[in-house]
Amino acid sequence: MQKDLKIVLGGICLILAVHFSKAEPKQLECWHCSSETVGAEDFCGVSFDEDSIPDPEVRKEHNINVLRNCSSTTNSEHERAVCRKTVEEINGKTVTKRFCYYTNKSDSMDRCMEEPTEKNVVRTFCQDCQTDHCNGVGKQLATWLSQLLPLFLANYMRF
Repeated sequence: MQKDLKIVLGGICLILAVHFSKAEPKQLECWHCSSETVGAEDFCGVSFDEDSIPDPEVRKEHNINVLRNCSSTTNSEHERAVCRKTVEEINGKTVTKRFCYYTNKSDSMDRCMEEPTEKNVVRTFCQDCQTDHCNGVGKQLATWLSQLLPLFLANYMRF
């Protein structure tokens, strides 16, 4: 009896695994804003302040859509969606933008700074990442925190 139960449970697990492996992949969700948009300048600067995002009525009034699902429009097997953050000097004004972008899967994630800009634009920072909301926090902060966490845990575990 117990052997039959194991076989049935194993079969159910196999069916579920096949079913979920065919499910649509979750779409990447990115911050979407520009520091030059009226109403977004307080939260979408070089540093991102989620606590300063205006309430839904103000966002609607200024047509601010803060989060976007990045879905590929070409459904190409050669592209990937990324969240991108850029800081650019445009005609002498610093503008920070966060948005969905699509790169070739074969491209390095660090290729962002190498891409050409318009002639009146100087890109001072560009970062691509592939986790939800990752274009809000700078890579430096995430790297710094990831380096400190093991040290903190090592000290905590000793006591």
